[in-house]
Amino acid sequence: MLVSRRKPGDTQEKYFYEWGIIHVALMITTPSVMRTFRRYAQHFTVNGVDGGRLLYPLSDMAWDNFADHWLDKPEDNLVPFLSDDYMQRMHPHNFGDSNFVIEYTRETFRHDEPGFAPGGVKLVHVVRSRPGLSADAFAAAWREQQAGALLGAGATRPGRLVQSLHAEVDKEDFEGTLFELAGVGGYAGVEELWFDGLDALLRFTGDPDVRAAVLGQDSPVDAAGTFSMVVTERVVYDYTRGAESSPTPAVFDTGSLEAVIDRQGYGGWNELGRDDRSEGRA
Repeated sequence: MLVSRRKPGDTQEKYFYEWGIIHVALMITTPSVMRTFRRYAQHFTVNGVDGGRLLYPLSDMAWDNFADHWLDKPEDNLVPFLSDDYMQRMHPHNFGDSNFVIEYTRETFRHDEPGFAPGGVKLVHVVRSRPGLSADAFAAAWREQQAGALLGAGATRPGRLVQSLHAEVDKEDFEGTLFELAGVGGYAGVEELWFDGLDALLRFTGDPDVRAAVLGQDSPVDAAGTFSMVVTERVVYDYTRGAESSPTPAVFDTGSLEAVIDRQGYGGWNELGRDDRSEGRA
């Protein structure tokens, strides 16, 4: 999971275009990426939300976006970085600021209300553990106490709640990747809550019963070290849903233009081929 923002001086509109269009086009046409990331979802910050009305404050870093990348196993994150196609196509493009939050997590709790359908708006909590709690104690209290408070304390309930707990990785295994560059492990986990709209989300966060249950002194969450994001979700592709998974990417169809480009290589497109020079053809 990666939280990031635009480069200084860039507009959010420009950043969202580059990240949402150009970055996606590069991903879905790069074979090593599509073999590695089983699901990729983008989240775009909803502007104008009053952080004082949320359970936890917005970050002073003014994050613009949040992305989650699903892997079968941690080592798969290394595959693109060791592949020529990624290094030639994806690696040279840097659309965002050098500051970001990156966390390797495992989903440990999910609850869907009857009839839930994705959409609407999401409330994201990037969570730190209360000082003095062991990792095991936090995990247990977060899954039971915190999830129970989020789902049962107020009149408004999220349509879905997902808690993804921090998972340990060996940072030395990720030299040369984003995991090396960012503070992996700075947070204890990530909570995602789905609502039909912003009004429902703010009714939930403003409910006195919810606030008392979630922000009480016995909470496992360090409220001062936790930050919120309010976002819309865009699932770019998802290969984790069996028969309902996204279509196979075109780059894996040997007869597609994307596959032909991949076979011919990603450089020298403006040079005359040896067989064409005598006739002046490119």
